[in-house]
Amino acid sequence: MTEQNTDEILTAVDIVDQQRQLEQEAQQVLPGKFEKCTYDQGYIRQALYSCKTCYPEEKDLAGFCYSCSIACHADHELFELFPKRCFRCDCGIGRDNNDNDVSRCTLHDNKESNVNNKYNHNFRGRYCRCDKDYDPDQEDGTMYQCVVCEDWFHDRCIGELPADVEDFESYVCRGCTKQHPFLIQKPDNWISIGLSKNEEKIHRWVTAPAPPTTTITSSSGSDTATVVSGQKRKLDQVEKDEKKDDGEINSDSSGKKQQLEQQCGRVTYDNEENVELFLKEGWRSHLCQCKECAHAYKDHKIEYLLSEEETFEPEEDEDAGKSLVDAGMEHIMRMDRVQAMESIMAYKALSSQIKDFLQTFKDSGEVVTESHIRQFFAEKRLELATKKQ
Repeated sequence: MTEQNTDEILTAVDIVDQQRQLEQEAQQVLPGKFEKCTYDQGYIRQALYSCKTCYPEEKDLAGFCYSCSIACHADHELFELFPKRCFRCDCGIGRDNNDNDVSRCTLHDNKESNVNNKYNHNFRGRYCRCDKDYDPDQEDGTMYQCVVCEDWFHDRCIGELPADVEDFESYVCRGCTKQHPFLIQKPDNWISIGLSKNEEKIHRWVTAPAPPTTTITSSSGSDTATVVSGQKRKLDQVEKDEKKDDGEINSDSSGKKQQLEQQCGRVTYDNEENVELFLKEGWRSHLCQCKECAHAYKDHKIEYLLSEEETFEPEEDEDAGKSLVDAGMEHIMRMDRVQAMESIMAYKALSSQIKDFLQTFKDSGEVVTESHIRQFFAEKRLELATKKQ
């Protein structure tokens, strides 16, 4: 028997176990189906990827949907961009100019240029106002995505968050508050504000003030209770209203209510150069809806902030959790008779070729290694590609 490095020796059991492990890992990393490009769905919010292999620094920026990242760019150097709104898949569009360096989209033909897509430095693998390359193996901090521009920012660049701000749900960066200053509203229990100058981190925080309290003592002097003054005033007003006759109309109260509804909640910080917002759960329902702000959302094209956005998710894969063999047999059972017979014959042909290949090692006494198996399938892929041409 030919001497071989025992570390390279693979048994049939080893190959099956490795295949099963790879299948499980693939199902976790790549959930859902990836058979259709999202191009026909138009400009939607979806998870995106950028390909450094097809679009290096000297080329235009481009982004691809989840399916194309797997079907068309699986062996390329990709940047994961996470969800971005109003974006249509760019995969293969560069080939319209006979650019052979750009991969053809294998899932969709005849794509037109996406004139409404917007790009930033994320499509080059860079993030935050520091414009640093993102390396998941080296990054040890936390990054927060701005809910407006959807760029990502390092916690070390933002600054240390106070304990009462840490549980925020959404973040608005300083660049977006400059573009949309009407988003800056007075601090409340749903919004906290961080202030800074120049390129510095946040150095001052403005949060909701603690509500004033009032101590009430009973006539006996033995019992005391502490209540929020604002709540007490509200309760006092309710008691007064309840004492009014059912038919009585409180015009003064109605006028004050209308005036309160029209009051704008925006504030400015003239002495500070940068403003960043930290919004807690349910913040959308608190956004100022006065006439002026309502127009501002439309004029600035950020009406999407007023309601929860939908993000496209790939269709669930009914074969998830099954082995490739089981899934393959189920698909064969769903085919018509001709397709099923052709598939079975192709499988038998491949099986026979594998047996003949392994027989040569049995006859020579040579040990089959992983490199032998890889070479065998590489040759088969080359034969198949040659036949298609």
